[in-house]
Amino acid sequence: MNSTNTVSYTPTTPLNLLLDSGAVYKDYLLPSEALMSATSGGNELEINVKTRTVKVDGLKSEDIKGLVVFVSATATLKVNFLECTTDILKMSLLSADIDTSDSNFDLITGRTSILPTDYIKNIAWVGKISGSGKPVVIILYNALSKDGLKLKTEDDKDNVLPATFTAHLDPNTPNILPYAIRYPKPFAGNQFMVASIPVIDNAKVMVTFSDVVAATVPKDGFAVTVNGVANVVTASTRFINNTSAVLLTLTTPPTSGQVVTVAYNKPVLDASDVKSLSGVALDSFTALSVINN
Repeated sequence: MNSTNTVSYTPTTPLNLLLDSGAVYKDYLLPSEALMSATSGGNELEINVKTRTVKVDGLKSEDIKGLVVFVSATATLKVNFLECTTDILKMSLLSADIDTSDSNFDLITGRTSILPTDYIKNIAWVGKISGSGKPVVIILYNALSKDGLKLKTEDDKDNVLPATFTAHLDPNTPNILPYAIRYPKPFAGNQFMVASIPVIDNAKVMVTFSDVVAATVPKDGFAVTVNGVANVVTASTRFINNTSAVLLTLTTPPTSGQVVTVAYNKPVLDASDVKSLSGVALDSFTALSVINN
């Protein structure tokens, strides 16, 4: 190993970049799963671990290997809600009830007791990593917003409603910490995946993969949006100058500055799969932002 290398960049760096602010879900992977709200200003996750060191007479340092004892962990997710809804207001108030009997207004009233139903089964931050079409997911279980409602409104600004959710131990499994991180497996030689951020190249979407693409590239599974509207892919070809890249021709070529995304839904028929030259099929990936300068 070259220990004199002063450059931290490596060939795998482009595969390990966290992208964008991500999205926040309630009851992730459950039948009641739902996006909580649009956000503004990003989201902030903290997992803090508290420890203590066993005191031993005669030792001349407070940090002794083997004597550090785990005490507790706290997992929180701060969300800047851009939308203000009845449900979000109720969650922010910790313990509250909603009366929907009035035809014009929902009435939200606080109470002095916290019920089991006030705990949200889970809250999940779902984000993207540059080297995979699979999401990074951080889940907080039994979540409560315990800081109360903080709302500051101003003219000519995006008014947000901040809320910090804290995960709580399940009394049925008190030795399991109330958070989990689902992280895509790193690139391996037998995998075939998106290798870098897609870009617009001569009015076409160029997607670069982790291996050489087969000569024939079916277009069936690709889905592209421009400014939130579907733009049908009319052709897909392997890039002549880079055989690991695919060029997607759209019904309407995008113009500079438009917001473009590309996703892939693996077709049912094997013959319609995008494959590497070695025959590995491309797996589905969720919408990726496309650089469109």
